[in-house]
Amino acid sequence: MDILTALKEKSDYTTNQLQMIFGAWVLSGLFERNGSKVSATSGAVEEEDYDKKSVYSLLYSLYRSMGVVKSETGEPYEFTFNTWGYAWPKTWGPSPILATDPQRFGRNAYSGLFEFPQVKKYVAERDGKVHVVEMGCGTGAGANHVTMNVLPECTYEAVDMQQTAILTCQRRFVPQAKGRLVATCADCTQVPIADGVADIVVVNETHVTEHGGQVSNEDILFLGQIQRILKPGGLFVWGNAIPDDTWQPCFDHLASIGIKLVEERDVTLEAIQARDEDAGRADAYVEQCVEKFWGFRIPHLGRLKRLDAEIALKNFFRQPGTDLYDRMVDRTDTYKVVLLQKEG
Repeated sequence: MDILTALKEKSDYTTNQLQMIFGAWVLSGLFERNGSKVSATSGAVEEEDYDKKSVYSLLYSLYRSMGVVKSETGEPYEFTFNTWGYAWPKTWGPSPILATDPQRFGRNAYSGLFEFPQVKKYVAERDGKVHVVEMGCGTGAGANHVTMNVLPECTYEAVDMQQTAILTCQRRFVPQAKGRLVATCADCTQVPIADGVADIVVVNETHVTEHGGQVSNEDILFLGQIQRILKPGGLFVWGNAIPDDTWQPCFDHLASIGIKLVEERDVTLEAIQARDEDAGRADAYVEQCVEKFWGFRIPHLGRLKRLDAEIALKNFFRQPGTDLYDRMVDRTDTYKVVLLQKEG
């Protein structure tokens, strides 16, 4: 069992199934000839050694299975913001998010997408009644935050390829919005949404545009869907930490299909600050995860795979000392929040 490649995005794995999956993964260590795929020092995994559909299927099932956990300070919460986020930049004014919120950095990431003056003007001109589509919404925690706190008059369609993530959104968040939030399970390279219906398209830390210095075929399909579903004059707000040399090729490609860059804001330092401040919560979450599954208690093999699981999860969270964290520190990856507009 290779949990990095074998799981399916349309599957909703129960806790019992996860127990079996992790147990099989631990036992598979008996047959590993070339050692672990996970770097023991940084948590890095080579691109050819994992499939993002499998990884996200595992993560969203894990989040759902864990349910309510405790932060490092003992505050209960359910892990739904699958986002690194960033500390609220001082130049933007007071933070709209409570400093005690365990998932404040994820909320910051969504609130920050709508901080551009042009976005505020666009929304105000429509009395707040805008239609938002999010591509790669995860559990829908950000969609819920936006519909409840940022754009309380909007309608919102949240799209993700992971069935478990969409089920979490439908369970936790869709009922709160009272008809203003819809969650759709679909591949965002061929999203089932009509042309020209979105006032605003949101992309927040979605697993695309990751190839250094280039726009991949998948990226072209993904960005093409954004162009298709946006209204003329509609806005595309995008936040992510990706290879620094990939931003400009993406901007160039978007310009070639009629979506022009309006403003970009670099929040890499604030993203690093968030990871530093969030380290205790991430450590506590990882500890609670590995303690839940019996496979990690298998003598010897369980201990080895537990170390793999811990460092891989921490790298995914961009925990200090991991590969993805270091990539922000040396600016191989930069976290930017950008506003673009479709020609209209």
